[in-house]
Amino acid sequence: MSGDRGVRILVNPKGLDADVGADFLTRCFGTPWSEAMYRWYMQRPFGSEAPDRLVLMDGERVVACCGIVYRLARTPDGTAHRISVIVAGGTLPGERGRGFFERLLRATAARSAQRGRTAVFGFAVADKSSARCFQRLGATGIASAYIASRGLLRDAPQSTLRICRATVTARWPARAAAHQHGPPPQAVFHYPDPGEWTSQMVDRPHPVEPLRIGSTCRALIECVGDTDRLQWLDGDPRERLAAIHAIAAQAQRRGRHFFMYSTRRDDVESVRRLGLVARPGYLMALAAEARHEPTVRRWEALAWDLQSGDRM
Repeated sequence: MSGDRGVRILVNPKGLDADVGADFLTRCFGTPWSEAMYRWYMQRPFGSEAPDRLVLMDGERVVACCGIVYRLARTPDGTAHRISVIVAGGTLPGERGRGFFERLLRATAARSAQRGRTAVFGFAVADKSSARCFQRLGATGIASAYIASRGLLRDAPQSTLRICRATVTARWPARAAAHQHGPPPQAVFHYPDPGEWTSQMVDRPHPVEPLRIGSTCRALIECVGDTDRLQWLDGDPRERLAAIHAIAAQAQRRGRHFFMYSTRRDDVESVRRLGLVARPGYLMALAAEARHEPTVRRWEALAWDLQSGDRM
């Protein structure tokens, strides 16, 4: 260990290609990262915006890293805010507790300011150190929930909505965009081009299963290991809870787990009644510059509708 005087952060260094990067993140997180995952999360552009990678060096050793992806958030007043999202922030197990994530987060904010961003977004479970780090730096926390199956669902055999396989068409992103305008109006991640929505929601690193549920709902399920991840759900709000129940029940019948992410305030109690577990989290928003702080603070009071597939 060289000490903090030997610590520096490099932006987009050469040599950290998908094979090396995937191996490093596997060591950081303790779960396998493939080259396809690394390319999708860390190297995939959004529209014409190339992502950035930050690498924290201690002497000549790589000890931590993160990616920065560039997105758009649209608030109910119709403003499209240019934002960044910090992704895959990882530190080697033996190097934790040295404040490296905070260094990466500060560097992410500085890099985001250089690229004209209003805020840095991060997704964090409420009781994790990453959430506390955002809070120390003055970030605004927007309540969210990590929803998963644990044990048997209530009334799983009685799920009444029919599920069938579907094909994604150009109407899917168009319907999603129309529903995002309300009522009521909500803050969302904005995809101005259908190809950008497809890249984010459909062309993911694991197999994606498009579904029709009931008479109005469409869903995209990413099959990750032994878990069915509900990445996107659209349809009549009156069928929403029943659709979630049907998808989770189907996963249970297949012997698989279920997961979804939500910023909708009415989801938490509803899914708990189904027997799902909702773990509190935050969508953290850190102003990239002091002049953006009033704008970002106002976002806490907005109704946000971000789904699992929006996160990274």
